[in-house]
Amino acid sequence: YRALYRLVEGEEALNTIKSLGGSQTNQLTKIISKMICFLAGINYSSIEENTYFDRASVAKALQSMPDDLENLAQSTMSNKRNMVLDTRRLFENWMEKRGLKERTIKSYSVSTMNKVDSIAFSEGDERSIYDIRTSTALTGLIDTLRSNPEWQQINSDGNGMYDAGINRYKDFLDDLAVSPSQLVLSSRLAKPLLLLAGISGTGKTRFVREQARAFDHGLNNFCLVPVRPDWHEPSDLFGYVTRLTGKAQYVPTELVKFIVRAWEVVAPNATATGSGEINLGAVPYWLCLDEMNLAPVEQYFADYLSVMESRKYTSEGFECDALIGRDLLQYLAGEDVDLRKNLGVTGEDLWQYFLANGIQLPPNLIVAGTVNMDETTHGFSRKVIDRALTFDFGEFYPNDYDDFFNPTVHPVTFSWSMVTHASKEVLADTWDTDGEKSIAFLEGVNTILRRTPFELAYRALNELLIQVACINPTNELELQAVWDDFLMMKILPRIEGDEDKLRSNSTDGQGNVLDDLDALLSAQLSAIWSGDRKDFFRISVLADGDLKISCRSKAKIQWMRNRLEVNTFTSFWP
Repeated sequence: YRALYRLVEGEEALNTIKSLGGSQTNQLTKIISKMICFLAGINYSSIEENTYFDRASVAKALQSMPDDLENLAQSTMSNKRNMVLDTRRLFENWMEKRGLKERTIKSYSVSTMNKVDSIAFSEGDERSIYDIRTSTALTGLIDTLRSNPEWQQINSDGNGMYDAGINRYKDFLDDLAVSPSQLVLSSRLAKPLLLLAGISGTGKTRFVREQARAFDHGLNNFCLVPVRPDWHEPSDLFGYVTRLTGKAQYVPTELVKFIVRAWEVVAPNATATGSGEINLGAVPYWLCLDEMNLAPVEQYFADYLSVMESRKYTSEGFECDALIGRDLLQYLAGEDVDLRKNLGVTGEDLWQYFLANGIQLPPNLIVAGTVNMDETTHGFSRKVIDRALTFDFGEFYPNDYDDFFNPTVHPVTFSWSMVTHASKEVLADTWDTDGEKSIAFLEGVNTILRRTPFELAYRALNELLIQVACINPTNELELQAVWDDFLMMKILPRIEGDEDKLRSNSTDGQGNVLDDLDALLSAQLSAIWSGDRKDFFRISVLADGDLKISCRSKAKIQWMRNRLEVNTFTSFWP
């Protein structure tokens, strides 16, 4: 049933399924009855009138059973451990925001839930309390626990702690009575364009696929586009107009159809007057440009790079320049009667929105390009680097052979952010409440980069503040860790060249930019420069969850300095 739900998510018939009633048997009966009705095309009324557990209805339902249902179910189980951990950490975050102390949080999220699992599920049963994600489904389990003598005894010995913990989890599920995708613990991305750089075989493409799978096991939110070396203009990605039939016809690519599907999820209220209220619970749609720099990115990806910077959220909805302009779309609609069908637009209101505004970038689209730097590929201009978040994949997600069979860490799940322009309001809950600390940090860095090709502008400051807002550091140590990652993602990738290009602007002119940065950052990142810091992009499977790492930028700067000394040339890229 879970696999089926993910396969057809969005169908009205399945969206009406809820676990109702006081007993688990009653709830399960309703679920199975509604599943039979959905598959067989029967109008469901109630199990009191008809459960449809008859041979004819079941046979008809089985004929419509998707072929890949079993594979989807197996995929669900293979990701079970990560999903359980994500739900637990989301529960812990929820309690932390309500002022519970750390010791109490661990008692409720770990001790209580382990005890629930040991009592409620038999030995060898791989289910967990964290598999239950609706308050009504939890009610029956709570009734069962309270009638269990072992539960009564430990609850009495623990002064009611276990009852309090399970009730907290029920309150948590009440607050999150939303789509299953919103129960995925995710980190908002400061920018919807990622460059995943590293040697071949490190798992960059798989990383993007698994990011999408975390929200949709059917991967309806994933599009893989292998980049060809002969791409030199945007039509290779976004389609073209042909007149072979005597009339203008638009030939869309699979990517354009993918963008349309993303719009249908994120803007259900879009009309000709505007995008309407954005669905903040919409799953992210991941586009993977495999081997992104086999062709010159500045050429074939120019339209996206320009349009991405026009994204803006207002009280009226979402605004963005169009990839396929309104005038062209209206003209093509008059020439090509199959245009809407070829684009895959199912809703009339969304079609009218496209005709009035053109086809824009959807808010929930995230583009990730996998990057290898060798003799077959092209380098990146600062125009591209400025607009992206660069991940040195080997640094952020190192391959550990010892973890091959039993991983002890897994990546944080990424989602999209509504923040495109930083403000004091979005920073109010962070350690840097007014942004002054981050501004001073970047001013110090830019003092060294000024009058060099690597100097930073307003965009860099805006994206640093957005990154602070998205990660939400809660102390000075975490704030400096955010700065450390920003150096790795936005600043160090800009720096490349020989000794002359990297020559210092200090008064003596004897050193280089990397030497000056090393001296400056040892003071600005003093809390983490020689110690450990929190990893915001990976989670430990072990009980404590948080992963500690060394300062990333310190090691990278030293590596780049050594490269410059040995080769008289250096670059960020591995």
